[in-house]
Amino acid sequence: MRILAIDIGGTKIAIGLVDNGSLLERVQIATPCVQSAEQFAQVLLEYTKDWMSGVEAIGVSTTGLVSKEGISAINPDTLSFPTPFPLAQALEAATDKPVKMLNDAQAAAWYEFVQLDEPRANMAFITVSTGVGGGIIIDGKLHQGSSGLAGHIGHTSINPNGPICGCGQTGCVEAIASGTAIQKLSSETMIPQLSNIELFEQANINSEAERIINRSAIAIATLCCNLRATLDLDTVVLGGGIGLAKGYLRRVNQAIQSKPRPFRVNVVAAKGDYDACLLGAAHQFEE
Repeated sequence: MRILAIDIGGTKIAIGLVDNGSLLERVQIATPCVQSAEQFAQVLLEYTKDWMSGVEAIGVSTTGLVSKEGISAINPDTLSFPTPFPLAQALEAATDKPVKMLNDAQAAAWYEFVQLDEPRANMAFITVSTGVGGGIIIDGKLHQGSSGLAGHIGHTSINPNGPICGCGQTGCVEAIASGTAIQKLSSETMIPQLSNIELFEQANINSEAERIINRSAIAIATLCCNLRATLDLDTVVLGGGIGLAKGYLRRVNQAIQSKPRPFRVNVVAAKGDYDACLLGAAHQFEE
């Protein structure tokens, strides 16, 4: 089955043509600033018009809370849509093709679950990117909850004295560990200012860069151990631009090893690499 896959992030969108689970073509664009779902759909379709004749369905994964009404932002700092944003309906109307939409990390969680080398019952997928998102597999099934909120683990508060998160809570993992949080701390403490890419490149020779990155990794390790204690996870899969950056997974696993043994959980890199959420978008039609 040939599927148009769309993965929407706070700063960028990946669009791919997926055939029977294989990514054939891919483009990436900046997330457009528009006020209507119809405008947003037209922007996406403009980049994919040469693919559409062979497309049978459209799968969308997106940051934010997904409901029948559309997309809503948990943290408006990472998603600036007016809410609810009825993108699935707009795409269906524009293409006359079936559309399925799911939170990006939930979509990636299900995709990564079926890619595991060994069968597992309980797994979490964590993406560390512009924000921090997650998807939860319990007893071999994707757990979404009654409202779709399940898996928004980036908004777990781990420090009551930490920074204010865009969601309104204090000390959320997202406010400490996300790419946005890393960049914010870097801009406040480093002269000259470095991009996140430069931070990782200089971590081995720049103690402040290492401190900022390690602060993020420790927050993710704490989240993993909390999930282990809550859900008795068998494994955690890590993805996202920060999560897959050089040395980040090693830092997370090192921090986990400092925790008491019952709370330790093995964390592995996403098989879908940087496109786990995009492949997860298409995988909705393979259930």
